[in-house]
Amino acid sequence: MVDVADLFEDYQKPEGAIEVRTHVLSEGNEAILEDFLVGKLPWCYFRRESLPGQIERSGQTASAIIGSKFPNPGAVMSGDFGEILSLFYLSSERQEQLIEVMKWQLKQDRNKAAPHSDVILLFRENEGAPSENDFVICAEAKAMATPSNRTLPIEKSIEGYVSDSTGRLSRTLTWLKERAVAEDTAEAIALYTRFSDEAVSTTFQKYYRSFAIIDRNLLDGELQRELDLPEQSEAFEVVVLGVPGLRDVYQRCFQRALDEVPNE
Repeated sequence: MVDVADLFEDYQKPEGAIEVRTHVLSEGNEAILEDFLVGKLPWCYFRRESLPGQIERSGQTASAIIGSKFPNPGAVMSGDFGEILSLFYLSSERQEQLIEVMKWQLKQDRNKAAPHSDVILLFRENEGAPSENDFVICAEAKAMATPSNRTLPIEKSIEGYVSDSTGRLSRTLTWLKERAVAEDTAEAIALYTRFSDEAVSTTFQKYYRSFAIIDRNLLDGELQRELDLPEQSEAFEVVVLGVPGLRDVYQRCFQRALDEVPNE
């Protein structure tokens, strides 16, 4: 089992950098991260258990079916990759067994970003009853794989956090429940109901994160941009990840995921 967070190391920020938690992919871990994501990407977009039936119904290969869900190379693919990396990074930082919500399975257009909050992870202490120890982790993720003076991944991820914390997370949880009612199981409906009803009798915690995934060569310049940071605490934190050759990495991961998906 790969703990994604363990593949990254603390980064010594340059002089004048903003005060945000920053990690870079450790030398020698590039292939481990890539292999991990190659194995995960198909099931972020398509339910593994549904694949054999769809192969039989459609007469298509697994690669063709998964390929119909993947975005084309470009901004959406880069953004999806950043969100997915953020999901697994956040999940690996916690000791609890989290539910990783695969929002990308719910896309109506593969070449558009999934709606609402970018990344959702859920924890229920007991499946049968709500607990005050239950929590949601919600992250806004922005990726920057090529030079740009307009992308501003750290600033834009913080803007997304503001949206999440002032109503978008609640709308996202309600949307997930509605989609579950229409398309999913009773267990999924019960899960999202626990977190989506407006009048929740048992409270739960909400943790917000702003994630910026930046090409390693562009990292210092983005860290040195002037920015007014919100107050950070356990409830909200900015996290920046540096990945060498980010554009090549995400394109290679998606292509390998198509080439290597089992034709089950």
